Amino acid sequence: MKQDIFAIYFPSWHPDKHYEKWYGKGFCEWELVKTTKPLFDGHYQPRRPLWGYFDESDPAMMAKQIDIAADSGITGFLFDWYWYNGEQFLEKPLNEAFLNAPNRNRLKFALMWANHNWGRWPALDDDQHQAMNGNVNQSSNLYLKIAHSEEDLRNVIDYCSQKYFCCENYWKIDGKPVYSFFNSQRLFDTIPPKDVARIMNEQARKNGFPGMYLLMNIGCCNDNKRFCGWGRVPQIKEAGFDAVFAYNIVAPSYYHDLPHERPVFDYSGMMEAQEYCWAKIEEGGLPHFPSVTMGLDVSPRWSRSIKFPMDYVNLGYCPICTDVTPEKFGEILEKAINKNAPAVIINAWNEWTEGMALLPDELYGTGYLDTIKKVTEKNFSKE
Repeated sequence: MKQDIFAIYFPSWHPDKHYEKWYGKGFCEWELVKTTKPLFDGHYQPRRPLWGYFDESDPAMMAKQIDIAADSGITGFLFDWYWYNGEQFLEKPLNEAFLNAPNRNRLKFALMWANHNWGRWPALDDDQHQAMNGNVNQSSNLYLKIAHSEEDLRNVIDYCSQKYFCCENYWKIDGKPVYSFFNSQRLFDTIPPKDVARIMNEQARKNGFPGMYLLMNIGCCNDNKRFCGWGRVPQIKEAGFDAVFAYNIVAPSYYHDLPHERPVFDYSGMMEAQEYCWAKIEEGGLPHFPSVTMGLDVSPRWSRSIKFPMDYVNLGYCPICTDVTPEKFGEILEKAINKNAPAVIINAWNEWTEGMALLPDELYGTGYLDTIKKVTEKNFSKE
């Protein structure tokens, strides 16, 4: 079986009705990218897209993204998907652009429910609200709050079955739609893990599917110094989930020893972190889809008053990862592919405000995509 290569798609690059309400007509995160300044010598900011600040909700631009992704060896997009008790957010790129693109079947797609709160970024706040509130996407205001319930979970599966799972290019394994959650613990705090699996499978069967393929994210947590929840795997396995992956493996062994005044580290440390965490995850006994994170730089969302030196810990800011070259990215991608899992997940296609984007930029051009093409052709030609 040929492996899939999925890239996480973050749909924040178009005018959205919520953004208009909060920030004014036409706003999207490109405005943060445009106004970012370098904080130290060699800091690659602003990171400018080679295609300009395009509207991703335009089906023609989505078709262009689909083509360059497929031509580079990517087989699917894993969309960050936002749902707050029936209220959708940032849905237009998927619902109106991807699903209406004439070439959409060149890629598979799947959903990761980004089940976290959403608030105001420090970059758009005043000097009294410079902190991230514990790395959550907010400073002074919380706009959308996540809340789970059995009724809402059933509604989600019904909606997704009728809107997405029925599509011929929705990612399925053994006929089961693949589905993930960003924050498993927030979900499990409300609904016990075994009940989550039971409810989702029951509702999928009611909609004509043989069940769900439940791929749970165990990254982005505070379980240990690596922010990776490998210790959760046995519980997730016992509850009946099918596989795991770890979104955002970013912390090298020396992450917590970085000077608070200048929290900067080289991508080689992140490469080491990914291999370390993969091995720990695999001890848990569930199928593991390795995730390759290609950098970390959330400074576009930081307060514009912040300069080095700064106390990043108290501000809730993440250290900045530098020297993320296509060559280094290719090394860790090839190691992920050689795990021979059903899929490798790349973080990310277009997280411009977090320092993770495969799309062409002014520094490396199509370098990252060229690397994927080279690595996949080399490894998949053996099959």
